[in-house]
Amino acid sequence: MIERSDKMAMRLLYERHAPALTAFIRNRLIDPVEAADVVQDTFMEVWSNAGKFQARSTVRSWMYSIARNKAVDRVRKSSRLVITEPDETIADGAPNVEMVITQAEDAHRVRTCLDALTDAQRSAVTLAFFQDMTYREISSVEGVSEGTIKSRVHHAKKLLLHCLSK
Repeated sequence: MIERSDKMAMRLLYERHAPALTAFIRNRLIDPVEAADVVQDTFMEVWSNAGKFQARSTVRSWMYSIARNKAVDRVRKSSRLVITEPDETIADGAPNVEMVITQAEDAHRVRTCLDALTDAQRSAVTLAFFQDMTYREISSVEGVSEGTIKSRVHHAKKLLLHCLSK
């Protein structure tokens, strides 16, 4: 029988990590519906296997590893890649249209430059700078050494700087 405190702990874990985990998966899958499915599958696995967690890594990196593996499985099963453009037709309510256009163009430039990176570089940069993970956590999520992550981030930053300075 699942105790009430277990449900509360899971709810707090979900509330704390679901938005960032969703963003991480969206970078891998692009399709928001598939990303939402992967996030839900991830939390179901976390719920089912919480007792098996051995604390060899942080809970956050454990969850990201699960999510990454589920995303990879999803891509393998579908064996198709769907590329979509950002929907810039959605109004954000900003009163200054020029500022909104400039921000959209800047975001598009950043996205274009991020898309030019390898999958491994993009993932490392996303986890480091958008998810605020340490290199150790990223290496645990990606299943490679910390030195490899440092190298990926270093090269990605150089490529992004070159791309954005054009």
